[in-house]
Amino acid sequence: MATTAQSPSGSIHAESVLDEVRAAIAPEDEVLAAARERRDAVKKYAEAFRGRLRTFNSGSVAHGTANNPVSDADCGVVLDRRHHGDLGPDGDDVGPCEIVDELVEEITPKIKDDYSDAEVSTTKRAVLVEFNEPVDDEDPSVDLIVGLSRAEDDALWIPNLEADDWDASDPEEHTRLLVAKPADLRRHRARVLRLAKAAIRNDGDQRVMCSFNIEALALTHVTEVHTTLAEGLAVLLEGAAESIAKELTPDPADVSDPIKLPEGVTRADCSARLGYFARKVREAIAAYSEAGARAALADVFRSELGDKTIKSTKSKIADELRQDERDAAVLGSFGAAAGSVKPTRAFGTLR
Repeated sequence: MATTAQSPSGSIHAESVLDEVRAAIAPEDEVLAAARERRDAVKKYAEAFRGRLRTFNSGSVAHGTANNPVSDADCGVVLDRRHHGDLGPDGDDVGPCEIVDELVEEITPKIKDDYSDAEVSTTKRAVLVEFNEPVDDEDPSVDLIVGLSRAEDDALWIPNLEADDWDASDPEEHTRLLVAKPADLRRHRARVLRLAKAAIRNDGDQRVMCSFNIEALALTHVTEVHTTLAEGLAVLLEGAAESIAKELTPDPADVSDPIKLPEGVTRADCSARLGYFARKVREAIAAYSEAGARAALADVFRSELGDKTIKSTKSKIADELRQDERDAAVLGSFGAAAGSVKPTRAFGTLR
């Protein structure tokens, strides 16, 4: 895949602006701690349920890819099919609704003993615990999946409570893949993913893909530690746009069906939007000034940069953009030799 040549500043302006975005989307420590505490509490209540095999953590908090605000934390309890022989496709094909209702009835009093304002309900896939105790204006909930062990492999049957049926999935393997060593690649991928998630979240009322979809694509397209976060983000967005144009994203665990796009979003729509984000990141990498990088990235990170970019004086932006053009013209007059000019400043460091 062809890439745009970096500016003489070595994309330091793009890195500076992305550092600002990263600071804006970083979860509050207190809120993240509360989300983990609540998740672990719900897991503890579920561990006493009859026929429990194990519990697990999943989702963005477990993957290290959560952004601000932290809306929820995910976890699960796995039921041993040997103790629940009637359940699921490996048994008598009994659906999940009754056993999930039984678990809700058992754990609700325990939850309310510790969190008096909590409310426990169910969604299509999980038991939802809402705590109604804001922490720094955020109130993360917990989604508890009641999974069932499978006869043929280590994956799970997970509930479809709307259909009273089970679907194949492997959230434990998803987490293992996203937190696997080497540590430097895991950290780099997580930082790139937080930025990609923020871009998708900011994109109006219709997001082009779910959070897990971009995580799955990152496992394919962020396989090395790039020189800068900007480069890593561009590579992910370019790769994701190319992949989704060809097919829906396969399940990384090779257990579930391909990951669906949101209702009303076509693969062409999704690919075009991700490709647009990638081009704007490439523009920022090639910018000769912070104003140029900011102007490009403001279209990607509207919530984090839009207002500040607008508040910047038009004359300052215009002056810096004109300087971009003058610098480009000077470099162009040197032809290929310009590529050998060393930047006077070092690359921004990754944090």
